Amino acid sequence: MTTSSSLSGASLADDNDESLAERAKQQIRQMILVGELPGGAVVQDRRLAEKLGLSRTPVREALGRLAGEGYLRRDRRILTVHSVSIEDVMEILATRRVLEGETARLATGRLAPARIAEIRAAVEGMVSAAAVSHDKHWSVDDLVHLSIAEAGGNGLMARMVKDLRERTRMFGLARIPRRFDPGKGEHLAILAAIEAGDAEAATRAMQSHIDNARQGILDLLAGTLARDAR
Repeated sequence: MTTSSSLSGASLADDNDESLAERAKQQIRQMILVGELPGGAVVQDRRLAEKLGLSRTPVREALGRLAGEGYLRRDRRILTVHSVSIEDVMEILATRRVLEGETARLATGRLAPARIAEIRAAVEGMVSAAAVSHDKHWSVDDLVHLSIAEAGGNGLMARMVKDLRERTRMFGLARIPRRFDPGKGEHLAILAAIEAGDAEAATRAMQSHIDNARQGILDLLAGTLARDAR
């Protein structure tokens, strides 16, 4: 006969395994996003378990979840980090243009003035490209885009924006230096339109910002290809 104490113990063990798997998933996902595990890298559960200080069981579970979410690709028994191609990132940015234009419209009248002031201060606090780390730049960029998406009140859209931004980051392209100051100005223009209650201007400003980011990527890639061809 199964006792209540044994059932309780099993439940606690299951909860612990679940939390360890989720912790491993978040840590491995972060390694992918920051490029520690770049696109195409072979992922081995044993090595990751050693690195994270965990047993292989939660790490295997975490890798299965990440594969299901598209961060990893499975070829028979081999797992590799999913590579985001230039075609992928162009499609992602085209989708973000539509989604984030709408979230900017929805956020108008919903994003609290105090929150706008907080975001504006973070943007203006990035004085120069040389003084801002890659991670800090992404953090502020997330603050702008995700705060607007969340303020729009459509949870599905907000989750899609977050996911697509992560896919953009997985493209692995370093920050575009010439986009630093223009990008700051575009973020401030989006915030100003939202603060003014002009939903149409907020939509246009967001879509223009994403268009310019797309062009910046294309220009940088074209310059890289031209140098390689010399």
